Amino acid sequence: MDDLLADFVAETREMLEASGGEIVAWEADPSDRARLDTIFRFVHTVKGNCGFFDFPHLEKLSHAAEDALADCRAGRREADSTLVSAVLAIIDRISEMIDSIEAGEDHPEGGDDALIAALNPHDDTPGMSPAEPHKPSETTQVTATSPAEGKADAGPKPARAASVQRTIRLPTELLDEVMKGVSDMVLARNDLARRLRDAGDHPEIDGPFDRLSTILAEVRSSITRMRMQRLEHLFSSLPRLVRDLSTELGKQVMVDFEGGEVELDREMIEMVRDPLTHIIRNAIDHGLEGPGERIKSGKHEIGLLKFAARQSGNQITLAISDDGRGIDADRLAAKAVAAGIYSQAEIDEMSERRKHHLIFEPGLSTAEKVSSVSGRGVGMDVVRANIEHVGGSIDVTTKPGEGTSFHLKLPLTLSIIAALTVGSGGQRYAIPRSYVEEIVFGSSDHVDFAEAGDRRLVTFRGKRVPCLALGEILGSEDPGSVDWASMTLVLVRMASNDVFALAVDRVYDHEDVVVKPIAPAIMETGLYAGTTLLDDGRPMMLLDLPSIAQKHRLVDEMRSMARTLPEEEQTEQRKARPVMLFTGLDGRRRAVRLELVRRIDTISREAIDIEGSRKQAVIDGAIFSLLGLEYGELPEGRCRLLRLSDGEHEVVYAVSEVLDAADMDGEIVPSSADPAVEGVTLIGGEPVPVIDGHGLFAAQGTARKTGRTASCHLPASSDWARTILEPLVEAAGYRVSTEPEEETDVAIELVDDDPRPAFPARHIIRLRPEPEPAENDDESIYRYDREALLSALKRARVEKTA
Repeated sequence: MDDLLADFVAETREMLEASGGEIVAWEADPSDRARLDTIFRFVHTVKGNCGFFDFPHLEKLSHAAEDALADCRAGRREADSTLVSAVLAIIDRISEMIDSIEAGEDHPEGGDDALIAALNPHDDTPGMSPAEPHKPSETTQVTATSPAEGKADAGPKPARAASVQRTIRLPTELLDEVMKGVSDMVLARNDLARRLRDAGDHPEIDGPFDRLSTILAEVRSSITRMRMQRLEHLFSSLPRLVRDLSTELGKQVMVDFEGGEVELDREMIEMVRDPLTHIIRNAIDHGLEGPGERIKSGKHEIGLLKFAARQSGNQITLAISDDGRGIDADRLAAKAVAAGIYSQAEIDEMSERRKHHLIFEPGLSTAEKVSSVSGRGVGMDVVRANIEHVGGSIDVTTKPGEGTSFHLKLPLTLSIIAALTVGSGGQRYAIPRSYVEEIVFGSSDHVDFAEAGDRRLVTFRGKRVPCLALGEILGSEDPGSVDWASMTLVLVRMASNDVFALAVDRVYDHEDVVVKPIAPAIMETGLYAGTTLLDDGRPMMLLDLPSIAQKHRLVDEMRSMARTLPEEEQTEQRKARPVMLFTGLDGRRRAVRLELVRRIDTISREAIDIEGSRKQAVIDGAIFSLLGLEYGELPEGRCRLLRLSDGEHEVVYAVSEVLDAADMDGEIVPSSADPAVEGVTLIGGEPVPVIDGHGLFAAQGTARKTGRTASCHLPASSDWARTILEPLVEAAGYRVSTEPEEETDVAIELVDDDPRPAFPARHIIRLRPEPEPAENDDESIYRYDREALLSALKRARVEKTA
């Protein structure tokens, strides 16, 4: 009986989550019979189950709601906002009772009769016949698309067919235990691999071990997918929230969803639910205007709140956009000065984008008055802190009078993240790799340390930023005893684009780590975000960089310290001409100009593909041309690569070891002995060949393009565009834009698409579904005419650069 009751509670909760959004969407379109049938089936199911379990209060409520909905289905009653509000109130009451049942408590008494009475038609609407058209409320109108449908104008849908896929319901605690067991197996496998490497070659063991590793990787991937949930589970509860807030504030709001099929770790979904609620409340309260103000400004009286999700590699991008009044940057800046957060001189130096980010400052709000919804100056700073706490980032773009968009970037899962392993005081620690901007040596000639009061500052590449020693942060080292020149500096870039340097004893490697939760008392120190294990089973803490920056007052100070040096100091630094020293695959020292080096990567030999003249490496899901192999063979284990960029393209260069950053002592003497070498220079009194960066990129016609290329908007909410069109556009050298407000070089539209807001673009390419064009259609291209589409994209690029 206990198992049956648990199933009843779980099933009812699932239906509760889905029903709120369905009811709100039904209110906007009372003729949608499919949604009405779905809601009716829900209350009917609850009523039947209550009779079996003997829950008379619950049965009475659901029975009353069922009767009212049955009248609507039979045409005896029209749906209006009063009925919808009454049904929603009963669903809320059912939710409270389910909580009591699960907790083994008595049902809350009282209030049921009033809820049931609210279902009855009011006396002020007598004689309404089923034929009379339903008029929406004058104070609020909320419409929503079902996350599974993905289109706001999709119209009525047939009743959902029963799924033929067999499913089983499991407690999440069991999945967590299985995931923990698999993670421990991965660590044990890594330990065994290290021991086998130390023991030498064992061909009779290597084969079975490789098969075991492959099977374990597949099992780990399957278990991870079991933890994933579609974002429609998150989206389903939002229409109800939007409806309630817009009703309270007397506004009209339409919500639209894209990307409900995108999957995210269930823990991550719960972590972003509260930040998302904050953003929605702010958007509806003082982002979207009232109907009268919108009409005066030439807008439609119904505001639009749009949610769009997309997966990109191991990240999820979630955009929340409104078409409201936008953020008044000058007004926000004035409030920052009045609150004493910044001086007027600091405000004058800020860019417009930096002023927009003031919205994330604690205590700042653009609201004229405090309301029950927002305006207290708290919320967006908490949103950013919560997003950063899970390894994500948040950005904001806005245009006065046109609207505001918040862009969230979230890792797919909280349990496995890419990390940089560093050492301090004989212990190892992990840093989320998403924060790491660059790694430099404190002994480099172009790195200068200085003191400002009780602060240590470091100057690197024309920027002066705060610097902290990890041993000082953890209390294992006295600040006065730190030998800064012997330290390795990890430049950390926060989500707000602020930078500080973290000095560590040593940097070990990049690796994926399995993150496990830690005790709340340890979390409260503000130093650690979780724990993981090394290959040999030793524990390792994951550092909480946002909390560390906040605790050491870097969040406020970084903005005033991280300023560009005076021009004369930058000129002096440019004269130094820094280079990156490395050992090639042949064991000889070489150098490459430091401005070409974007980052240093370490990958396994299996991620490198060599066939004939084609040499490529796969890093973070991207394919790069691989250079440097003319000097020797790659090692069998881990391979070190320099990622080089000319500003528009990227390649990777294989090296045996990265040595240090240094300055050239003199001029480069040209040399023709090696076409890949620009010349030879003196570094530390010894001759060192310098790689010819210009010739290196000139010979790479297939180099991977960076984000600073032509941009393109694809048709919204189109699976065909994402699966077929997007790879073709990217292969043509375009960056696919996911930001509706961004003006792109090209926007591609489908002729058969329903009317949609046009994307801002310099060129429009229209694709038709049929091979032959319609009459008076001389400009569209057949959607599968590859050559014509590529030619159109090429012409747009030529015009862009002309």
